[in-house]
Amino acid sequence: MPPTSFYNYSPKDILAHSIGAALYMPATRPTFAEDIAFGKLEGLVSVVLDLEDAVGENEVHEAEESLVNQMNKLSALIELGILNAENLPLLFVRVRNENQLNYLIERLEDNITLLTGIVFPKFTMENGEAYFQPLENYNDEKPSSAPTLYGLPILESGAIIYKESRFQTLQGIKDILTKYKDLVLNVRIGATDFSSLFGLRRSSEMTIYDIAPIRDCIADIINIFGRVDASYVISGPVWEYFPEKGLIREVIMDKENGLIGKTIIHPTHIKPVQSLYTVTHEEYADATSIISNNNGDHGVIKSAYANKMNEIKPHLSWAKRILLRSHIYGVLHEQQQYFGLLSKQDRAYV
Repeated sequence: MPPTSFYNYSPKDILAHSIGAALYMPATRPTFAEDIAFGKLEGLVSVVLDLEDAVGENEVHEAEESLVNQMNKLSALIELGILNAENLPLLFVRVRNENQLNYLIERLEDNITLLTGIVFPKFTMENGEAYFQPLENYNDEKPSSAPTLYGLPILESGAIIYKESRFQTLQGIKDILTKYKDLVLNVRIGATDFSSLFGLRRSSEMTIYDIAPIRDCIADIINIFGRVDASYVISGPVWEYFPEKGLIREVIMDKENGLIGKTIIHPTHIKPVQSLYTVTHEEYADATSIISNNNGDHGVIKSAYANKMNEIKPHLSWAKRILLRSHIYGVLHEQQQYFGLLSKQDRAYV
């Protein structure tokens, strides 16, 4: 089954799971509009234009002006018919703080409708309301024909990673997100900032799950925000190396822990990440069987592949997630595994 198309007018649940490989670009990048319009980044589905860590303190004004200019170029290319707005990747802007968010909402004017969301760095109990209030105001005042502009908080502060304050902080953040739930597209994990607080950095051949304090914190984030009744989509942390060996292993671990979406820093990472989110035929067969048999007639059934037992009630939530992912990323032929979508070099890493 091929993937379905989506763009920033698509339903929230589709968008939250569609971000996939989110390529970070400094907002100072002078060719962003052309790169998008002329397909120079093959397979690109999501872009985060970064005004925070990727921009030096002395470059902030330049980055803001560059962002506004590039968005103007995109708008002009759409008006000229060179680019179809529905063919844009999902566009996000990571701001430095809530003041910059207010400034950009004013500066971008109508071009803000090309964005899918705003990424909120170092999201805490103290600044959470200040981030979401202007976002809520914008959505309340925008024309009804304009798409919703979502917020994507990044959990990366010391109060979250430090054990003694973690649960109180996570619960406080959850209370804020519950208040603005309709505007929360997903919850992102800032593992680089977490690691820096311990002077740690995973090597290119390891995964973030090999770093004990970060793994421990990710587990608690999943515990709070990843529950079925919480219904938040949690994205995996950034992969900061050019080599892909650890990336592939880490995405596999992300998936096993219910995370979907990965921040990447190089275009060569797009295909490996997107490939790994494709649903296998076996997963699809199990999921459809579980859902179709959820009628009270069976409690457990043998899988179509005859290699496992599918329990209807315990596996139902998993099955629903698999079907949603299958619509977005597609389903492989029964004789293929997702490793077949990777390059020969990538497969050697697995």
